[in-house]
Amino acid sequence: MLREQSHLGNCKVFGFLSFMLFIFLASNLTAQHIWFSDNFNSAKLNNAWVELSGVWKVENGRLKLNANNPSQLGLNFLIPPNSRYNIKFSFSGDNCLVLFNVYDIYSFKSGNYVKFFGNALYTGVVEVNGDEKIEKFVSLPSSRNKMKEILIEVSPEKYTVYFNDKKVVEGKTYFKSGYVILGAGKGEVEFDYFIISSGEKYRTIEDLKKLKEPLIDHINSIAIIDNSTFAISSDVYSQVQVLDNSGNVVNRFTYLRWAGAVMYFNERLFICDAGKITIVLPDRTANVAQFMVKYPNYIHTDGEKFYIIDDGAVKIFDKNFKLIYSFTDPTNLKFPTSIAVDKYNIYCADPELGYIAVYPKRDSIKLLRKIKDKLIAPVDVKYDSLSNSLFVADVGLKAIVKISNDKVEKIFKGEGIGGLKFPRSIDLKLGMIFIADADKIVAVDTTLSEERAKLILKR
Repeated sequence: MLREQSHLGNCKVFGFLSFMLFIFLASNLTAQHIWFSDNFNSAKLNNAWVELSGVWKVENGRLKLNANNPSQLGLNFLIPPNSRYNIKFSFSGDNCLVLFNVYDIYSFKSGNYVKFFGNALYTGVVEVNGDEKIEKFVSLPSSRNKMKEILIEVSPEKYTVYFNDKKVVEGKTYFKSGYVILGAGKGEVEFDYFIISSGEKYRTIEDLKKLKEPLIDHINSIAIIDNSTFAISSDVYSQVQVLDNSGNVVNRFTYLRWAGAVMYFNERLFICDAGKITIVLPDRTANVAQFMVKYPNYIHTDGEKFYIIDDGAVKIFDKNFKLIYSFTDPTNLKFPTSIAVDKYNIYCADPELGYIAVYPKRDSIKLLRKIKDKLIAPVDVKYDSLSNSLFVADVGLKAIVKISNDKVEKIFKGEGIGGLKFPRSIDLKLGMIFIADADKIVAVDTTLSEERAKLILKR
């Protein structure tokens, strides 16, 4: 009888523990919001995948690759800033690669990576120029299972990698938001499923537009308005924010279809939008005027003419936005991202070719020369008439460069304020340079003095 009661008691305890375990598991499952998942059950890739390189196919519920060259798929899904999220997938084969918190899946594929190769796991950073910087690696025990599983837990400051449910390595995050790329090297690789989940409720782009705090990431362009306010544009969030030096949001323009470069001139902001240049007053939400172009991504003026990069072409307009002439130069100018002018020349930054292309400031366009000294991937260029110098934002160097007489005179890396990670855009006014970095806004004078550099705003 006593044994029977004891058995019943044990059953009750076991039942209670089972119930609590069920509640625990259920709460954990419901706490994870699925942001993206693909079981590869259809006959083709999910529309969210962007085929970047190689040849992929979906067969019998698996994503397959059998190629001689490395292949990559980009996921057109932006991880919100400072998110905690998980990437989990199952695969078979001798190698695979996951890039996460990638700055841009199309042009600047820089970010953290986890690579499985030869029964070892490697972690590190892929630089803007494509170079892999290995930070850690660990040899893995051999497994009889054909399918292997990798889980990457990502937080704003670090990430943890699990292989077949076992924690194997940790690392520091480089960017704190971005995209995800799935890749593989040579040989046969199959992926069974791919999931991105998070304990945080997903914030849509529309939700992000309503935030009171500024979004200091994925900045396309920066423009100084006066000594206390500036504007930043983001093509990812499709908005322009006007901020003061304390980080307060003064105004927002969120009705844009796309937000490329932004320029402040004649008390107005000029915003590159999809199919047009939108002109606004910094302290008002309505647009003042607009003029139509195809797909503008940069605008500059010398006060007499407007210089615009539109769908890969350099276009010059008069004060009334009437097209004067335009030119392309596929041989010497493949990926122009910015323009500056002096009295005689037009300077075009090309990060793909790694130099500044110089053209004469007249109707008959021909390449005069290339400025290449020490440059790796120049993305923005400004001309300073006081010093007769060019200032260049170079994401490959992770620095701002002063160029005089086609030679690098000084390099600024912001070492005293944590260093520059991805200086995408600069603006120059009244002897000051404002720098839009991956996670901060930095100000420095035109001497590029490390000692005088100031952190304006940090995410």
